[in-house]
Amino acid sequence: MVNRRVGALSAVGLMLMTSGFGAVSAHADSAPQCTATDHCYSVGVIGSQAEPLWMNAVGADLGVGCLHVDDRDNEFANWEMWILTNLNDPKLDTWVEAGMTAGTLHASPGQEKGFLWYWADSRPGSPYRESYIKPARTNEFENVTFKWVPGSGDWEIHQDGDQVAVSAGNGAYGGRADNGLEVTTAGARIAGASTNFQYQDTGNVWHTAPTYIENDRPDLFFGYTNGKNVVAGTHKPCLDEVGPMTENDEATPPTPASLLAAAKKLASLNGEPNPGNIEYVQTGRQALASLDGSRTTSDDPAYLIQMTGEFVGHAAKVPRGSKAPRGNVLTLTIDAKTGRTLGWAIALAPHDLSRLGTVSALR
Repeated sequence: MVNRRVGALSAVGLMLMTSGFGAVSAHADSAPQCTATDHCYSVGVIGSQAEPLWMNAVGADLGVGCLHVDDRDNEFANWEMWILTNLNDPKLDTWVEAGMTAGTLHASPGQEKGFLWYWADSRPGSPYRESYIKPARTNEFENVTFKWVPGSGDWEIHQDGDQVAVSAGNGAYGGRADNGLEVTTAGARIAGASTNFQYQDTGNVWHTAPTYIENDRPDLFFGYTNGKNVVAGTHKPCLDEVGPMTENDEATPPTPASLLAAAKKLASLNGEPNPGNIEYVQTGRQALASLDGSRTTSDDPAYLIQMTGEFVGHAAKVPRGSKAPRGNVLTLTIDAKTGRTLGWAIALAPHDLSRLGTVSALR
């Protein structure tokens, strides 16, 4: 069982942690450009598509001393963990993930652009969904663990000791797990670590992860591992730290105009400049649980916006080697009190919003 560990983590300390770690050969077959359509990675990996390491669970303590991008509207930098599912079926490209993100690629009116813990998944028949858990902080470790539910295709997502979500119907065959950084800009500044990287085999026994490094851009990133710990970051020094996303007095309830603006912004970032059939419904968080997978004790009011088009998930956080998710429907969930973005998803077919409340058109 992976235990939660919280402790100090500075950018300088992360660099010192590399002492005694083995630097692993970079893997840069065709160097990506680190853009919204061509993400870059430096990750510690266990298992592979060709030779899966079958596991019932995987976990690690994640922390960053620095996670920075200059333009939080149009760029992001993540420190995260993934598990790839359904590796018994090479036709599928599915996963579960959780971690920290700086820059959500779409603004929350009246709020900062985000330094948040999030989780996301891609399931058979459900290309992508992403939800925000809570504000993140530098210089702390918090545990992320993914657990397969025996006899099902479900994976529980645990963060900081709590179950925050379930990725239902995502397959029992988890065979590769990654830990590390993902960026959409070469100008990112990151210093991150994943410690206590462990996996649970199919006999429910925990093991230290036999980790190797995949580094797309050794000119930009470093990456080290000694198996149970992964340290990676940018060669560019971290000169500043991002502050946590906090409540502020400027947060105001969204209006139809701001909901429409947020919807069009997200659609554009996902390859569709002219979405159609933009509708929304006001409901509660509990009613959305079956759609977004999140587990929340609150039932705060929220707006669910839905639109149609040809969407390519450039704003999605995807594992190294996976394709950007595609679909004909885009949804966006916004807190009705604060205007804060709670999550978004790409789907293959529209939801029946009338089951959640009175449907109104935004355009």
